Amino acid sequence: MLTKVKQALFLKKLDKMLSNYHIKIMHYIPGRVRLSSPYWTGNSKIIDHLKPLLELERKILSVNHTKETGTLLVEYDPTPDVDEKQIEQWFDIVQRVHNDVIKKEVARK
Repeated sequence: MLTKVKQALFLKKLDKMLSNYHIKIMHYIPGRVRLSSPYWTGNSKIIDHLKPLLELERKILSVNHTKETGTLLVEYDPTPDVDEKQIEQWFDIVQRVHNDVIKKEVARK
């Protein structure tokens, strides 16, 4: 039970961290997380930059983008080797790329 409470608190922390970028955690189970953003629908420049970076991460097994719904499914190694700190680092990558691409697009206009 304590594990589920800890997991819920961790997800709330991540959700708050991502909400500034209009990114939502749609689904989470250890080893799999689905994220969503209105900026990711269609052929998203953000995803074009983000997906290759996440795929370079050693413990991430796959990254799949669904253009129609603007979601990103990240499957990772669910073993205890991947802890909260590691997941937070991945989400930092998501935030950084998301913000950088949007800034570049705004600067062009």
